[in-house]
Amino acid sequence: MKESNFVIKNKIQKEKKMNLSLDNIHEMGEKIEYWLRMRVHPIAVKMLKDKDEIPEGAIKPLRDWGHKYSQCQAFAKSQRDGFTMAMFLEDSWCPEPVLGYGWTKRAKHFLEGNHRYPDSIRKLEDAARWCKNMPYLEYGKYKGIVSAPIGSCNFVPDVILMHVNGMMTSELTIVKNWIDGNDIQAQLSGHAACVYAVVPALLKNKCTITIPCKGDRRLAGAQDDEILYTIVPELLPDFVEGIDFLQDHNWGIPMKQEYKEEYNLKPKYANFGERIGMDMTNSPQRGQNFQKY
Repeated sequence: MKESNFVIKNKIQKEKKMNLSLDNIHEMGEKIEYWLRMRVHPIAVKMLKDKDEIPEGAIKPLRDWGHKYSQCQAFAKSQRDGFTMAMFLEDSWCPEPVLGYGWTKRAKHFLEGNHRYPDSIRKLEDAARWCKNMPYLEYGKYKGIVSAPIGSCNFVPDVILMHVNGMMTSELTIVKNWIDGNDIQAQLSGHAACVYAVVPALLKNKCTITIPCKGDRRLAGAQDDEILYTIVPELLPDFVEGIDFLQDHNWGIPMKQEYKEEYNLKPKYANFGERIGMDMTNSPQRGQNFQKY
């Protein structure tokens, strides 16, 4: 039976990922972080099939700190404080990633919409629609998840997550367009950012964009101007190549600003300037080397 283009593409991407060394990942991830002038680290994220896959030195919150965490808080500890964080069912304080990552079955109570109705969705049937549509991984395939700064992770990630602002999102998406001409098709929600940032990227093996949820903002420090951007690691070499190329062709950072000299003033401003001895007449225009495009 002939393999589909999707299956063939996935095989190629998996081979690319397997060929990435940790040194490669650290170097390329740090280059993206430096290029974007990021406020927090990009983080490497990997799904774990069992506890024997926990990387050396990882913090398991209940075991090591005696407390449970939400997944967004674990991600924040990685991106802000540099910790390697391993989360399992017993470490978790928020139920949405537990369901989304397939650590427990999606219960009937959840699928009926009771999780969202009536506090955040006004009709039970609409709440059920959201619950059924929340992305999820196959039940039992994974037992945990680990995250660490991209520059120091001691594992090859499944995805790379970044909290970026609007300008950084534009630049990353310009690079993504440069790589393959494809736009990013994202499933956006106001809830469960830790699920939406990880699961669709894993299932489709594609980059995605996610809106930080209330928990990410209220409990994990996500800022008002931030968006979650997810990269699949096998595209790291392409992203770095794209950064270098576009930086050399006037598509890079900082985005150049062009300023109009001696712009039109409100009459009262011009009159006030004259009254205090300023010369408010326009100077002869001068030649300037503006950016071509």
